[in-house]
Amino acid sequence: MSRIRNVVFDLGGVMINYNPAQYIADMGLKGTLAEEVCDAIFLSPVWGDMDKGVYADYLEALPVFIKDHPHLEKEIRAFFHPLWHEVYTLKEDTERILYDWVYEKGYDIYILSNFSADGFAYIEKKYPFFKKARGYVVSAYEKCVKPQPEIYRILLDRFGLKASECVFIDDYEVNVKGARDVGMNSFVFRDPEDAKKQLMEMGL
Repeated sequence: MSRIRNVVFDLGGVMINYNPAQYIADMGLKGTLAEEVCDAIFLSPVWGDMDKGVYADYLEALPVFIKDHPHLEKEIRAFFHPLWHEVYTLKEDTERILYDWVYEKGYDIYILSNFSADGFAYIEKKYPFFKKARGYVVSAYEKCVKPQPEIYRILLDRFGLKASECVFIDDYEVNVKGARDVGMNSFVFRDPEDAKKQLMEMGL
């Protein structure tokens, strides 16, 4: 294995809290209704299309969510209020234990994530950890998503990286496999301590 020079982080589930069921519970919804609303939003093809950049922002996507689930219009509108992006909170333990450790050791950090355009614009502005990264590739801007091989190659080509010198950290096995398929080292994120241990075993 080549010497690792670059550590590539996913966002949701790694750097950013992503817990759809909790988001819906925080609205005060319970039981079957909570499950219906969660599925109608987060399991909808429209949510995936937001990550693909089909919609410029949630306001463009909102009518489509409602059209597909008209009986849940009230709840869907309640979720997509103007400040709904505040559901994306920082995983402070990941930043402290893992991200800052990688940065302080002098490795180059990159970000590769499936994220909507407006959601990413919100978190990039809010969280300072982005300033420590040398660059990012976000699905909505590229019109392709993990685990499609194109998005990994965009990262490598844009920043002149060698796949064998990169390690990619993601919380979904399918995305890890996508990275490995293009020659990147990769593993599934479980918690920051485990990820730090795996990086150390790779020689970091």
